[in-house]
Amino acid sequence: MVDMVDRARRNFLVRNSVGYAGVVTAGLWSRVGAAQNRQSAMNCLASPPAVPRDVGPGEKFSVDGAAQPYPGNTIICPIAESNPALDELCAAYEELRTNTRAGNLAWLPPSSYHSTIFDGATNANRRPGDWPQMLPLNASMDECNRDVADRLQHMSAGIAAPIRMVVDMDEVENIPAGVLLKPVDAAENRRLRKLRDAISLATGIRHANHDDYRFHTSFAYYVRLFSPAAEASYRSSYVKMLHRLNKKLPVIELGSPEYCVFQDMLAYQTQFALKNV
Repeated sequence: MVDMVDRARRNFLVRNSVGYAGVVTAGLWSRVGAAQNRQSAMNCLASPPAVPRDVGPGEKFSVDGAAQPYPGNTIICPIAESNPALDELCAAYEELRTNTRAGNLAWLPPSSYHSTIFDGATNANRRPGDWPQMLPLNASMDECNRDVADRLQHMSAGIAAPIRMVVDMDEVENIPAGVLLKPVDAAENRRLRKLRDAISLATGIRHANHDDYRFHTSFAYYVRLFSPAAEASYRSSYVKMLHRLNKKLPVIELGSPEYCVFQDMLAYQTQFALKNV
């Protein structure tokens, strides 16, 4: 009888220990999964993985740093030649480039500098959420471009320029190939988030990172990983560059969002500006 009681007690403890461990493990992996989702949302801006994610067959760049065909559409605020921010960005990026080991980054031309307001659809990512839900996944890219354009032309952006951003200094150690931007205040953030929601509703595109999308401007893509020593040197130069931009550009004013199509990451062809009324 005592043995039966002891066995019952041990079984009870084991069952509850396993159950508790399961709860703890599930909670841990839930947090890990959320962290991984946030990391994946950073796209090309995050610290490099074992192999650069945008390099290789069918990706944005070849292993030697040449831009590859990567057609798609997007809504961006170009940083035009008339924008005072362009000169400061060019100066900061050129200084960084001078201090960077050759061959690790594919540097983008100043004419392509912009801040993305809403990632559209790309030929390479034909998945629900990443592709307009009103179109079949096998529709041509040209058909997709026309469909998205038509839907955007029939919506009101409800946001007037300028769009005001500041350099985001919160995660300087983890953003080596672009500069994170954030709206100048809570009101500006609400305006942009509302606009993103409206574009998503109109186009039928809602990416996995829709709610936690980070605004940014990119100046390069990884094509070859740094050695640990070279990466440490690069990050040091990057942080200095970021502080310089933060000082020189306390506020970055952007023009009206524009619908653009592209064939690669080097040039964006503006089709029209979104209506703000």
